[in-house]
Amino acid sequence: MRKSENSSYGLTALPEIYKKWASTGMVANVGSRLVDVSLGKVVLACTMSAEAHGFPTPSGTIVHGGAVATIADEALGAAAFTQADEGQTTVTADLKVDFMRPALPGTLIARASIRHRTRRLAFCEATVEQDGGEIVAEARAVITYIKD
Repeated sequence: MRKSENSSYGLTALPEIYKKWASTGMVANVGSRLVDVSLGKVVLACTMSAEAHGFPTPSGTIVHGGAVATIADEALGAAAFTQADEGQTTVTADLKVDFMRPALPGTLIARASIRHRTRRLAFCEATVEQDGGEIVAEARAVITYIKD
């Protein structure tokens, strides 16, 4: 068994590290917060506003696709981080996002999990939903474990 399969470093460290991430950069911009975390799985919620994340359309303001991709990417990386060893962090090597329908301003929920893990890579998948459960996007990523 790999060390990371026995290690709970990433899982136990993520909530504290997330507090630091949440105060700066893109994590702060989308205002995401950890809702649930377990080994290989993360649920994030964020409130997207028309003013900060909106894109005007003739039918009304929708959330910009880049903001939707950001919360998906964030959840994918965080899910992979739950299996990181001490001294490792995660970076996205490849990201694919399929947009199903426009996201509306309000609360979005991202649910991510690891489908397969090797020593250096995590193959992850995620959904991004409106607060009512309607899926607005699906995403897949290859996340690389690197030394901190």
